[in-house]
Amino acid sequence: MENINSKADQIEVEVSQFENDFDVVSYTKFYDEFLNVDLLQGSWPKVESSLKEYGVLCTLDVVEGKMKVSRATRDQDPNIILRAMDVLELLSRSVPADWAIRVLDCSFQYEIIKIGNQEGGLCNMYGITKKQFLARRKLLAGYVLQVLFELTCCGIFVRGNTIAVIGGSLQGLNIVRRIVEDCIAHDVPPLPRVRLMKKKTQKEKDEMNKVTSELMIILEGMRV
Repeated sequence: MENINSKADQIEVEVSQFENDFDVVSYTKFYDEFLNVDLLQGSWPKVESSLKEYGVLCTLDVVEGKMKVSRATRDQDPNIILRAMDVLELLSRSVPADWAIRVLDCSFQYEIIKIGNQEGGLCNMYGITKKQFLARRKLLAGYVLQVLFELTCCGIFVRGNTIAVIGGSLQGLNIVRRIVEDCIAHDVPPLPRVRLMKKKTQKEKDEMNKVTSELMIILEGMRV
């Protein structure tokens, strides 16, 4: 089951105490008991200040195990509440605050890849056993994630039966998804592939640097 907490997330419309009685859209996200609450509390001031820049109010209730965002619906950007909801979704999946708040910027995108046996999960779709899943998921860690970050500039966060990917380009997200799907669904080890990708990228950089250096030499010669 993807969400262990039995409480359902809530979307509410409230009446503001301010003049003209603006409607306020709020969203409450419950998180499960496996979330590192101390880490969340420590990073909450940063979340709060970042959301405040966009006119979004937020609260953290560690007793009830929930986070809440709210704002006036008549704001210039009515979609900001949706991006604020995305921030809470990522935080609930143990994504560091520094990465989660990036989705407030429209230039950043994210994807939650379901890799387990939940509905729509890769194991469910391809008949992967729990033993196979655990063995393959272990391959998506350490050096592999580091190289994928260098190649795609995407933050990759593995938690339970999902992987959250955040990046500034659709191409980067697609590369990560392809590596993850091939690993979990088709048992294709990611390490050799990312090493080959890194080698190819470095070769292209070296060739570009060589061309740039040759061009600079030609330009310097023309100035003499």
